[in-house]
Amino acid sequence: MKPKAKTTPTPKRKRILVVDDHPLMREGVVQWIQRAPGLEVCGQAESAAQALALAGKLKPDLVLTDVSLTGRNGLELIKDLHAQRPDLPVLVLSMHDEALYAGRALRAGARGYLMKRAGGDRVVEAIGEVLSGRIALSPAMATQLLEEYSGGRSR
Repeated sequence: MKPKAKTTPTPKRKRILVVDDHPLMREGVVQWIQRAPGLEVCGQAESAAQALALAGKLKPDLVLTDVSLTGRNGLELIKDLHAQRPDLPVLVLSMHDEALYAGRALRAGARGYLMKRAGGDRVVEAIGEVLSGRIALSPAMATQLLEEYSGGRSR
């Protein structure tokens, strides 16, 4: 009898729930994530209510959400997700100016904030950062928040 060849177990892919009320934007983000090694999209939602239900059912490793959603907004969704699963990281991807919304999103429980103009590569990179336990922000936003919280001057 021939001995079985040893196989290296395939690392589990991290499951991402994508939430955006614009189908074209959502589909584009999904394509970027699906091409990234180690990541897969486990579900898509277009509203906060749908996202909350899917997060409970699908058990994603991360939620990527917009701020502007039908019904409850993304900031409320972050709070609801945090109440449901405090360990579930949320990354915000939004067209809204980070100077106005990043701080609010972080206070609500998000682990990062990116502008939609950041591009697909940066979104995938930020997902990896958040999944590794870090906070994902643009360098300008990180500097601004650090200045505000350290008592330095703010814009």
